[in-house]
Amino acid sequence: MSRRPVRPARTLPAAEWWAPLLVDLGAVQHGSAGLGLCVHDVDLASGRARVTVQWPDAPGGTELLLSDPEAGRDALLQEIAAAGPARLPADEFPPLTGHAWLLDELGRRSDAWYAYLAEPVDLLRVVTDGHRTTDVAVGRTGRGDVVTIHVPLAGLGDDGMDVGLAYTIVERAVSAAAHELRPAGTVQGRPAFVTHLPGEG
Repeated sequence: MSRRPVRPARTLPAAEWWAPLLVDLGAVQHGSAGLGLCVHDVDLASGRARVTVQWPDAPGGTELLLSDPEAGRDALLQEIAAAGPARLPADEFPPLTGHAWLLDELGRRSDAWYAYLAEPVDLLRVVTDGHRTTDVAVGRTGRGDVVTIHVPLAGLGDDGMDVGLAYTIVERAVSAAAHELRPAGTVQGRPAFVTHLPGEG
């Protein structure tokens, strides 16, 4: 257990470097959902932020390599809008749901990755189909492997009962029994596994 982030955000020293980006992506995802935007893939495994966004008329997606993940919502919106239609929510504090809510939750609870458990873990990737599930890849540093958690999106964030889900995801990645993990090839040369949240799947 640590009291400090592995790699602190410049603007939020108590948060991981990717936390402001995920919160901002949650806002853009929410504001742009009506335009068909899907923040399909947030790849943090290299220590840099690679974000792939998609629209229905361009299913292949556009990959953005963000030079400054803490540049703020306006700069992020500008980068995404260069690839397709995007906007921020009209309300400064909109009620987020689904994938937008999960991105925001992961960003706001980045301490789950450094302060919650004795075992060190890394948030490596967040990938969604945009409708049913988001997969959150957690690197188990000490074990040298990766566990991806399938997170159902239906109703997520609707009733306020999902707060703390980031901690549940980390705990599941660390504590899932071997028989609950399905092999899923390799990620960056490390053995990879897949599982669901408790009570799901």
